[in-house]
Amino acid sequence: MSVDILLIGGGHAHVTALRWLRDHPHPDVSIRLVNPGSKAVYSGMVPGFVSGHFDRDEIDIDLAPLCRDSGTQLVEDRICGLDPVACTATAESGADHAFRIVSIDVGIVSAPPQANQTSRAMPVKPMAGFADVWQGLAGNLPSHVTIIGAGLGGVELALAVRHAQRAQLGDLSGSVTLIDRDTPLSSASPALRHALRKHLDRAGIDVRKGVSVHRSLNGHLVLDDGCEIQTGLILWAAGATAHDWLSASGIETNHGFPLVGPTLESHSHPGVFVAGDAAAMSGMTVPKAGVYAVRQGPVLMQNLLARLKDRPLQAFRPQADYLKLVSLGRRAALAEKWGLSVQLPGLWWLKSRIDRAFVQG
Repeated sequence: MSVDILLIGGGHAHVTALRWLRDHPHPDVSIRLVNPGSKAVYSGMVPGFVSGHFDRDEIDIDLAPLCRDSGTQLVEDRICGLDPVACTATAESGADHAFRIVSIDVGIVSAPPQANQTSRAMPVKPMAGFADVWQGLAGNLPSHVTIIGAGLGGVELALAVRHAQRAQLGDLSGSVTLIDRDTPLSSASPALRHALRKHLDRAGIDVRKGVSVHRSLNGHLVLDDGCEIQTGLILWAAGATAHDWLSASGIETNHGFPLVGPTLESHSHPGVFVAGDAAAMSGMTVPKAGVYAVRQGPVLMQNLLARLKDRPLQAFRPQADYLKLVSLGRRAALAEKWGLSVQLPGLWWLKSRIDRAFVQG
């Protein structure tokens, strides 16, 4: 059965879009959300989960009640193909979903295409799969973990993994290596970079900069400087790529990511909208951070309804900066905004409270 609006993926933008719809009902519009499961992982709580501060179910947003309360049909399936001309999306089950308007919020894949994904090497994104695998390692953490990618997310993850190792294996056991082909935290402010580097040093994390992975196979890494690393687990937090089916759809893309304008509508295909990390915004650089996706949601839903009714669309204007609350592995956090960084005793509890509030909706 065709629907007016098809939502592909349960990313943060679609979550806040549905929350807006819940508070501004449109019973005359048929809407369907297709997502691999009935829950979506909240990325802001993943480091705390890895550290052991949150249980697996605490970091999930329950999509079922949200869909029910917003008048949205939830279908548990994974979209693997899109025809924007015929207005259909194909799922792994073989089902075709016809639509008038479509919105895509499926995030990214963090492993580079050439990576060999095995039980000893996995992408951090999509985060649901990563969280499930990490849950399966409970009580049996590898003594050595290597993380590829030393952006803010990779650094948070490294500190979280090291904290979990110390809790399970003891302070003097276990090790974490963090590898980046560039300067670690290259996009962070100097103050935040300096502060986090101190915490990495205190945690005993081995940071290797200016090197890339030349070859990876079954826990054996060969770097392009000739160094070799044997590791029990490789976590790919770098190499952000778009889902293959997006570029195969014929939508105009930039490095595989669908190109959208300020209204979040595709440059090449009116009626196709893309939000969150899955999109490339034309004429501006928007960091792939959850806060932007969260704030896109209400604008996105209003634009979907406006396009459906042939009304003017509004622009999403990303803020120049935002408050970053960075977890430090243990129950502690740093705050940074406008280039100023501070660490105060209550920041972790503030972050936890904000994160829990978002998950509960």
